[in-house]
Amino acid sequence: MNKNIIIVGAGPNLSLAIAEKFAENNFSIGLISRNEEKLKAQVEDFKAKGVIAEYAVADAYDTLQLENALIQLTAKIGGVEVLLYNAAAMKFKNIIDENATDLTDDFNMSVANAFHCVKTLHPQLKAANGAILFTGGGLSLHPNVQVGSLSITKAALRNLAFQLNEVLKKDNIYVGTLTVNNSIRPDSPTHSPKILAAKFWEMYVNRSDVEIQY
Repeated sequence: MNKNIIIVGAGPNLSLAIAEKFAENNFSIGLISRNEEKLKAQVEDFKAKGVIAEYAVADAYDTLQLENALIQLTAKIGGVEVLLYNAAAMKFKNIIDENATDLTDDFNMSVANAFHCVKTLHPQLKAANGAILFTGGGLSLHPNVQVGSLSITKAALRNLAFQLNEVLKKDNIYVGTLTVNNSIRPDSPTHSPKILAAKFWEMYVNRSDVEIQY
C-alpha cells in the first residue's frame, strides 16, 4: 500500500525533486500551491508515470484556504504519512524598508500557517506514525538585511521545528528541518534539488536529527 506525502508550497524546483524522490519509494503525492495550471501539469506528469497524485489550490497566506486544501487532499489520496512545508516569502527587500503589516503577513504564511497545517493533520499523522519536514535556510542562523523578512521567518521556522520535534515525540511523529546553507541550483554539484531531495529522504528514513545542516 502506498504511503502519502503532502507538499505545501509545491513548485518546479526543490519541492518537485522531493515529490519525485518520495514517488520513487512508492509514495502517493499531494501538492498544494496557488498556481492551478502548474499543479495540474505536475500531477498529469506523475500520473503518466503511474504515480498516484492529486492537487488542491490554496494561497499559503490564507489559513482557511490551506486548511480546506489539506482536507480535500487527504480525502483524495487517502490520508497522510508525511507533511512537507516548503512555502516561504521569497523577496529581496532590506529590513529597514519593510513595514509591520508585511512582516506579520510573511510570518503568518511562513510560520503560523506551517503550524496550522501541522495542527490540521495531527490526528492523521499520529495514526500513521508520520513525519513533518520543513525547508529551512542558513538565514535562520546568519541573517541578511537584504532579505530581512525571510531571515526572520526562517529563524522562527527553525525554532518551531525544534519545539514540535520535542512535543510530538510522544505521538511517534518525527519533525525535522533541513537547513540549506547555499543557493539551490539545478547545476549545483552540492545543492541541486535532487541532492537536497535525497537529504530529505534520509531524514525521513532515519527519523533522528531534528536539524540537518547542509
